[in-house]
Amino acid sequence: MYPTKNIIENAVNSSDHTTLVAAVKAAGLVETLEGTGPSQSSPPTNEAFNKLPAGTVDTLLKPENKVTLTKVLTYHA
Repeated sequence: MYPTKNIIENAVNSSDHTTLVAAVKAAGLVETLEGTGPSQSSPPTNEAFNKLPAGTVDTLLKPENKVTLTKVLTYHA
């Protein structure tokens, strides 16, 4: 992670955070997380998402689960 970049810029350029990027986009949080901050983040990696029960990520990424997904993601930022 680069301190001169925002959360989104860092995540988009990380092969370990592709699931997070998809989730942030699905939750509509890109613009929020592109802000100047200050902000701290402990973004989950693809490995962390892969440890969730099968189907969890796919379920969270569905439009009807946007509220739940947003809550999960904002807990980490």
